[in-house]
Amino acid sequence: MSENNLPIKLVLPKTDDIIPNKGGGEVKFFGEVTPELKKEITGKLENLLLFYADVFCESENIPAVGKITVKPEAIAKSHKPSDLCRKCPIIGSEDLDEIYIKVNKRNIQETIEMVKNPPSKRFQANMTAIVDIQPIKAEEKISPLLKNLAEKEFNSIKKIIKLKFFDFNDDFDNAQIWEYVKRKLKEYHFEDKYKLISYGNQINFLKIEIESYEDIVKLSSINGVKTVGFFQEYSLPRNDYSITKSKHILNTEYRDSDITIGIIDGGISVDNQFLKPYIIAREEYVNKAYQNPNHATFIASTIQYGNVLNDIPSPSNYRFKFVDVIAVPNSDEKYGLTDSVTEYDLMEIIEEVMEKYSSSTKIWNLSLGIREKTCDSSMSDFGMFLDYIQDKYHVQIFVSSGNIEQLPYRSWPPQKDLGEHDRLISPADSVRAITVGSVALFDSADSFVKRNEPSPFSCRGPGANYIVKPDIVDYGGNCSTSYQIDSLGVRGLDPFGKIVEGNGTSYSTPRALQKYASIYEEMLSPEPLLVKAMLIHSARMSSRELIDEHPDNIKYYGFGIASANTQDILQCSKDCVTIVFKQKISQGSHLEMYDFPYPKSLIRDNKYFGEIG
Repeated sequence: MSENNLPIKLVLPKTDDIIPNKGGGEVKFFGEVTPELKKEITGKLENLLLFYADVFCESENIPAVGKITVKPEAIAKSHKPSDLCRKCPIIGSEDLDEIYIKVNKRNIQETIEMVKNPPSKRFQANMTAIVDIQPIKAEEKISPLLKNLAEKEFNSIKKIIKLKFFDFNDDFDNAQIWEYVKRKLKEYHFEDKYKLISYGNQINFLKIEIESYEDIVKLSSINGVKTVGFFQEYSLPRNDYSITKSKHILNTEYRDSDITIGIIDGGISVDNQFLKPYIIAREEYVNKAYQNPNHATFIASTIQYGNVLNDIPSPSNYRFKFVDVIAVPNSDEKYGLTDSVTEYDLMEIIEEVMEKYSSSTKIWNLSLGIREKTCDSSMSDFGMFLDYIQDKYHVQIFVSSGNIEQLPYRSWPPQKDLGEHDRLISPADSVRAITVGSVALFDSADSFVKRNEPSPFSCRGPGANYIVKPDIVDYGGNCSTSYQIDSLGVRGLDPFGKIVEGNGTSYSTPRALQKYASIYEEMLSPEPLLVKAMLIHSARMSSRELIDEHPDNIKYYGFGIASANTQDILQCSKDCVTIVFKQKISQGSHLEMYDFPYPKSLIRDNKYFGEIG
């Protein structure tokens, strides 16, 4: 065995490695508990009672929602006002400084009495962390994008209004609120105009048809409704291509793999003889008049031939099988007729496809995004849906971080005045998915960025609640400062097998997927989560200096770019030790190893030397 290909050690769990967490820390006060503070908090709780008076008159047990805002210095989990909310339990949050609580008439009244006579020191400390307590008002439930479209293109959204509800973390309360909402819908004459859409226990929407903006206002006024929005629409990303003079021979030595990869996109061209033999199944959800195979064909060719086409050395090249799902219509007027697919329809397509293929196809590419849905502090609905799909069907989905559509592009280092212009877009915030950003493969004297720097169009993280997104990056292209891509993009195939070049995170995503699939092929007993861990570990190890010296880079690179050599990912060089800890950590506990298997050669005079990542 080569000294540069040494084995990775798998450490199996021991029961005494799992240690229960120790209870809370010291109680921290963020101010004084004064009569004025008690009066102020009491007044805010009384306003909650007044705001929901009509709801509580109908039934004192129907739950409603209050929103607590805490001081910036009190946003840590250990400082959350859990004791203050002992009667009105916390049911979630959006922004880090905001907390949703479940309230009813009796519980608010009991909390008011405790504020007047605090029952504990921790309760008093919680009071000092509070900035405000407010009800959820109708106007804040209406999405800004819905308000904007309702003014300009009302007819385009009136049949696809989406209502989301608060989850009260209690089956009885959720059932009560659903009955309450149905009564209100009947009262407002919507009883025949809505459809309940459910995915698992966590995702519930109403798809509802309306006639006017006044209907939106009525819906937002219903207690228990969290947001009023609409089902977004997807179409294929608009990518420019350039014919290259590059000549590559695609009959390089390949090993045919039995692994099947699903591509949910615009369809792989049947006129491309390099790809057609590997399409083993096809599902068509788009009328042929609206199909555009350019995007999906480039993606499939990147998975199959990307290393060869882009002169990237790789000792082993696999050709995989494809399940081709034609789900997204053309958006390029120069190509032909255009259309879109709604978020709701795309969800139905994905679930239907998973029911049919997930037992045999575990790896899926979804290079799509909604430019208008920038990821923020809350998870997008489509991101949550993809998490549900991956949990239920035990598949791994790859999504692109998204492209900057409106100029200016980002240079490197990035301009200071970009703001949120380059934030990643839905569904790149999916926690379970592997989100892929783009870095440049080629550069020139007048290119926006240099090789291995973040592509000027690649959207950056973080995801919701500061989760690291993108997870990793790969080669997706570059362009000149005059916005030309000639000789700066990445190379793929067009529908007829010609070599073209293009730009986009749509093309870095299948490159990362190809590495994942190659790891999967090499493992004797592949497990999706372990394969994901090895891919991200490889990226992290190759990008240590880049991230450690400039921590803010993680927003652009994620954990970095994984090796194109599968053996480098699965094995170690002689100066490294890689250990995989395969443990299940339950809530309320953590992993602690006193007998950590540290190499004896790195222990001198009872001191440990080396670097741990």
